[in-house]
Amino acid sequence: MKTQKKPTPRGRPKTLNRDHLIEIAKESFWAEGPTHVSINEICKRSGVSKPGLYREFGNEDGLRQTVLKSYRDETLEPLYAIFQSGGRFSENVDALIDLLRSSQLNSPTPKGCLLQDMSATRGQMGELTADTIDMLRAETLDIYEDWIARAKENGEISTDLSNPAAAIYVDLQLASAMVLIKRQASPEAVGEFLRTAFSVFSN
Repeated sequence: MKTQKKPTPRGRPKTLNRDHLIEIAKESFWAEGPTHVSINEICKRSGVSKPGLYREFGNEDGLRQTVLKSYRDETLEPLYAIFQSGGRFSENVDALIDLLRSSQLNSPTPKGCLLQDMSATRGQMGELTADTIDMLRAETLDIYEDWIARAKENGEISTDLSNPAAAIYVDLQLASAMVLIKRQASPEAVGEFLRTAFSVFSN
């Protein structure tokens, strides 16, 4: 009597650790630059095969887009929360400086801002990543603009700048602070820079 073989399950057993791979790719792009680390190197560091990575994310563009979305949720969200908290303008500036100080002290390697780095190399990104960069840039400026508008309405700041222009100013100052962090400026120097930058809004 012949024994019947069990049917082979359809598909391929999923052994790839998606979260681990995203974290490795994010740290690599963030520390070394989004265009300076190859897919082969990401596979080597994460212990994942190239075909496995492509099955999971489609292609390099899909991986970069996923990494950027993860960066938004884990790193940018706490920043956004400060501006959306409803607290006073001066309290928000203090909270912002504390957040950056904490990130500097808790990170052995100063990395700056991954969104900023990807924006600077947008022309080298795929369509999915480029669209996500544009979406996050717009979201960020909207949050800054709402923050400025609320502070104006509450009489906490005074400026002749329009809300959109003030939002761009805030964005540029934070980008500069991130450059200082990447250049290993001290938390005290970064804090002093930001307090000076935001002092233009003082009543």
